[in-house]
Amino acid sequence: MTGRETSIVNEGDAAAVTRGRSDGLAFAALALSLVSFTNLLGAEKAILAIVLAVLALRSATSGAVRTRSWMAIALASIYIVSIATVLVIFREELIQLIQLLQALG
Repeated sequence: MTGRETSIVNEGDAAAVTRGRSDGLAFAALALSLVSFTNLLGAEKAILAIVLAVLALRSATSGAVRTRSWMAIALASIYIVSIATVLVIFREELIQLIQLLQALG
């Protein structure tokens, strides 16, 4: 192979690595945003899903990566809003629960 052909192959490999990384980040963000619904008050997973989705969007080259990233952002945002809503609506009960747990401890 000549030097020019090697650089073309290396550029192709670099593009494939970048595409694979963004695809993997988008998939991880989508999976993490779905997993965040399995644990109450697990907002840290939703925040991490948003961060991963934004990282995937930065280097996204295909429409599938963009779609998965935006779906992950939407699901994680819905989860964070639902947690905030539950905390606001049931704040009195939450305060009572904390007081009872303190009394037990």
